[in-house]
Amino acid sequence: MIDNRFLAGDRELTEEDLRPYLQPLGRSIDLSPIDERIEEIRADSEIGAQSSLIDAELAPTLHRALDLTRNEAADAGLWHYLCVVRFPEFVHYRWDHVYDPESPGNMEEKFLKAGTDAYSNALHRIWWGAELTYEKAESGDIKDRDYSRTKRVLGFQELANDILDHDFARYIPVTHACGDLLCHDTLNEIKEEGTYNNPPSNSNIVSRTTTLLREELTVRRVEMMEEDDIVETIEDLRDDVMRREAGWS
Repeated sequence: MIDNRFLAGDRELTEEDLRPYLQPLGRSIDLSPIDERIEEIRADSEIGAQSSLIDAELAPTLHRALDLTRNEAADAGLWHYLCVVRFPEFVHYRWDHVYDPESPGNMEEKFLKAGTDAYSNALHRIWWGAELTYEKAESGDIKDRDYSRTKRVLGFQELANDILDHDFARYIPVTHACGDLLCHDTLNEIKEEGTYNNPPSNSNIVSRTTTLLREELTVRRVEMMEEDDIVETIEDLRDDVMRREAGWS
């Protein structure tokens, strides 16, 4: 049913079309806050279509509205319904630039991937990006959660992609450390110190550091590492990347 006409935005699929395949979640969820936030984002002249800032700005509302358990969030069908039936205009607004009729896989996965893949589906990736990076409130109230790290990660697409596409993202201390140590704010502060005359781009630093981190964690059991050790490991890898990329031996 998901063909090139749908992926190009030339055809819609309704609940009626998909009714034989739909299964109830078992509880009702009010999606109107997500509708309202998407409308606000699209009206914001400082957030362009296809910008990663869309993910960053939608994440807190999406995550609060879809107050799911991780088991519920692992149900790919939920995200397929949301992307294909409920929010297809949003998916097109955010991701139409990846559509290629000769090779539609990149666009197709924005509607149809999910499950254990936290990287691809347009809404699933935002929900998991928030789930793995937010800070719980002392009050325990959903409204008081802190999503500042979430916004820093999802607003920097290379960082979001490199975190969500690696298995280490499932371990919260690693995700939090990556979000804090590899975000634009932290990298720009290091550059402003003037240690490196020709520092690499932030995207290069993130890409190389997370690749090295993945390799490092193949020979170490991350669950056995103290949080300070995780932070020190990522800092060392990041600083080594900056030295090497800047031409230091």
